[in-house]
Amino acid sequence: MPFTLHRESTREMKNIAYILKAIIIICTFLISLPSVDAVFWEDPFERAAKADWQHIGKDSRWTVEDGFLKAEIQAQAQWSTIFELYQFIAYPGPYNDFTITLETVGAARARFGIALAKHFHSTAPEIDEHGYYLFFTNDMYTSRDGEIFIEPGQRWNTDELQQMELHFKDGRFQLSADSESRVDFTDANFKHIDIIAFVLAGFITEDVNIGNAWVDTFTIDGLAVSPLRKLATTWAHLKQEQP
Repeated sequence: MPFTLHRESTREMKNIAYILKAIIIICTFLISLPSVDAVFWEDPFERAAKADWQHIGKDSRWTVEDGFLKAEIQAQAQWSTIFELYQFIAYPGPYNDFTITLETVGAARARFGIALAKHFHSTAPEIDEHGYYLFFTNDMYTSRDGEIFIEPGQRWNTDELQQMELHFKDGRFQLSADSESRVDFTDANFKHIDIIAFVLAGFITEDVNIGNAWVDTFTIDGLAVSPLRKLATTWAHLKQEQP
């Protein structure tokens, strides 16, 4: 009986400490409500973080191994083109005026990089579309709700890069690879970005094969995070840590 009482008392003390911690964080955020902070966020992929990333799709597998995010994709049919996402959810969108940097990034028998998407609203309830720009290590495509539009353009012979940097502000997209500028254009339809994600694409012909990709570090600089949004994110992490 004394042991049981001690265990219950310890559990109650932990719950009280958790509640006090949450109250302090909430008060701190409420005091600073008028401000908007620019956040620098980094993931060195030392451990899996389900609260920060979400896999969208069914034909790929994403794992964190040996300090790398690794991905593998295999189409279920020949002569098919597919792409799947590993979406950044640590801080919800919309996003504007930010820079994404990837370190030690590459792919084999696939294309790999960053997808930036905008949600296009429609008066028809059955139509709910996203437009994508897909920035790979060796080329760039556009997509509308899963269909990749392959157009004639420049392709670089760089399946692997030491560094890939992508900047977005007010509809302007700027891509550089290993300190060399590659793409710089503006799309007036993209005043902000709703989705930031890793993208892994498989282009399957007569041989259904398996493509894979990897990246060492992901950073994003310039996230405009309001106190309320930061509070929601912090609260979600606190709930996961609750004893």
